[in-house]
Amino acid sequence: MTAAVPIAPPAAATIAATIAAQLVLLGRLLDYPGADFDSTLESALATVDSLHLVAFSKAIDALTHDAREELYTATFDVTPQCVPYASIHLFGEENFKRGEFMAALHSRYELVEFGTAGELPDHIAVLLSYAAMLGEAERRELLEFCLLGPLAKMTLMLAETQPYRFLLEAVGDVLRAHYPGLQPALSPLEQMRQHGLCPTVSDGCNCGPPPDAAVQTEIRILDGPDDDIEERTEVRTPKDASPMIQPPTVAPPHPTFPQPC
Repeated sequence: MTAAVPIAPPAAATIAATIAAQLVLLGRLLDYPGADFDSTLESALATVDSLHLVAFSKAIDALTHDAREELYTATFDVTPQCVPYASIHLFGEENFKRGEFMAALHSRYELVEFGTAGELPDHIAVLLSYAAMLGEAERRELLEFCLLGPLAKMTLMLAETQPYRFLLEAVGDVLRAHYPGLQPALSPLEQMRQHGLCPTVSDGCNCGPPPDAAVQTEIRILDGPDDDIEERTEVRTPKDASPMIQPPTVAPPHPTFPQPC
């Protein structure tokens, strides 16, 4: 009897090509639905093993082209149910660090001649397509520090039956399959809130200390892999002046990728 020949596991290059193709297709589906939407969705269904993607396909197939455009606009653009810009989820909407982060992304895109087709560099569709171009180490950094957290927040913003929630969950399915156990790093916004502080002081800020509180704490903020800073933060009591936060000094960016802080 002939012995069974063991099946070799997929080569690393094949796995890398698969994840790259999946990220590109999912990124395109998270862009405004154009003329190639149906063909992109068909390719994604043939490439991505996700029941959530099947659910998205069934929901979107029932809509006319105009209805698809209206759904996308209501979900992501005009008074959006779900903000598609990663920097807002990482820093908060009014934080000036958003601009620095997007400028750093733009610089990285220029290095590899990656175009955004007129979209802002931190749009989730753009980031997914860019992730497809990266090597393994850089892609993991991008996922950990810039994508996983915003994706999770965006997913929770949408109703469970909203078609684009199915699509966002399909992205999560792909990332979990290829990077099991990879967790999002705590965002700068979340780090500041943990310590009762905000990246910026504004009327819409609800995470600062009470007006009558005197705060003098030592905080440690993680900026990215191998980066950390320690900063003493003080908030003066009302008898001295209005509450004021001394913003932490930003550590130099990681040499291989612009970190979100």
